[in-house]
Amino acid sequence: MQLEKTYPDLVCQVNSIINIIVYLNEPLSMIQRFAEVFQYAQLLTRAGKESNPHLRIALVAAFCVAGFNNNVYRTTKFFNPILGETYELIDNELGFRYFGEQVSHHPAISAMHVEGVDYKIYANTNAKSKFDLLSNSLVFEPIGRTFVNFTNFDNELISYTKPDAIVRNIMFGQMNIDTAGKSILTNHNNGDTVELNFYEKGRPSADDQGVIFGELRDIDGVERMKFSGNWKSHLMITYTDENGNEVSETIWKTNLTQDSIEDHEKKYFFSDYAINLNNDDETLLRTLPRTDSRLRPDQRALERQDIELASKEKLRLEEKQRGRRKDEENHKRIYKPLYFTETYDDLTGELVYIYSRDYWEDKKNGKLDHFFDIYS
Repeated sequence: MQLEKTYPDLVCQVNSIINIIVYLNEPLSMIQRFAEVFQYAQLLTRAGKESNPHLRIALVAAFCVAGFNNNVYRTTKFFNPILGETYELIDNELGFRYFGEQVSHHPAISAMHVEGVDYKIYANTNAKSKFDLLSNSLVFEPIGRTFVNFTNFDNELISYTKPDAIVRNIMFGQMNIDTAGKSILTNHNNGDTVELNFYEKGRPSADDQGVIFGELRDIDGVERMKFSGNWKSHLMITYTDENGNEVSETIWKTNLTQDSIEDHEKKYFFSDYAINLNNDDETLLRTLPRTDSRLRPDQRALERQDIELASKEKLRLEEKQRGRRKDEENHKRIYKPLYFTETYDDLTGELVYIYSRDYWEDKKNGKLDHFFDIYS
């Protein structure tokens, strides 16, 4: 109150900046964005029934590519999850259930575990970032990999890394998001590897954006399949079948058509699937733990276009999180996630978060009292 009396103009400017920052957010958290790619879960469902191991890893590659599909248009920032924030998603039509938890605040890491038809998948969102002043861009380099386990095929395990995400025109110009670098997929059971090359905007040709080329090689280094496509639209594979015939197949296509670009812009390029991630159905909300992203007051206010309330709630929640972290430091307590355990993967040696407690069993038995009060 004293600050408002002494420096009213400064307080006004600070509040305006906070409002602008909130306005540039989209009403989804990082954990929810993590779940959005599962609108293409049919690729993993198909892979879980595919007897050809080369086609299985190709379908996983398509799922990886599909995860970047809407990025170029989504220049608004997602809300940073609060430590202990969770998100669940059950999709009976696509046949999976998703659970994610914010397991670290600094660095910001979300972990997720998904159970689908004949597959399980787990990963985390850890990444390094660097700002390039000369190119006016911010580069995010993913750390770690995503693991896909197919239960029908001797618990076959496939993992993949992701290419870099590049946010261009940070300081001036029209902001856009690009994807560049390599994605490496490995079948840890039979030694198959896929290398996908994501070309940055202007390559291979000046007018190109989103171009992908790649190849699949077996454990002996023999090329078995070629990949071509664009992460904005499709992925195609070409290979020789058992009869010696060359086969070409488009194994993934985007859900976003050019005819709907203007309509999507009005919805901040949210697909219908993304919009439903924040479903506020009262019956659903009553079944959720108090940490679920759908219950965040700042996101809900922004979704209802109450920018002033969203700004106040965002600031309040961040201050509460800082206070909680300071209290833990003062009492020398180490935060431990509720459903994931930090460990090192036996195959890769990388830091991973393993699903170590059954969220769905707890929910079934009504055991949700152990969740932290992070919003009120």
